[in-house]
Amino acid sequence: MKQHTRKKNQLNQTWYDAGYAHGITFVHQEATYEDLAAIAREKAIPAHWDIFRAEVLNRFLTDPTFDFPAYSKGFGQACEQIFNSLTQKENIMD
Repeated sequence: MKQHTRKKNQLNQTWYDAGYAHGITFVHQEATYEDLAAIAREKAIPAHWDIFRAEVLNRFLTDPTFDFPAYSKGFGQACEQIFNSLTQKENIMD
């Protein structure tokens, strides 16, 4: 039982890390300030981003270990950290 739980946690961390890496790439290549604000509020890929969520799910469709909640949480964490750093810089400049 503990072995199964440990393996599941390792897989979740792997998918979290993959989502985090995608979040960093997304911020640098695609995201607008409004995108980052929406993701920061949700702390994950927003539920109403149907097309984006479908693209992520489609990318990993053949992998039975894919854990969308872990991936989405990692993605959200990366975006939230960058959004927070941007908003802190804005507050300093005011």
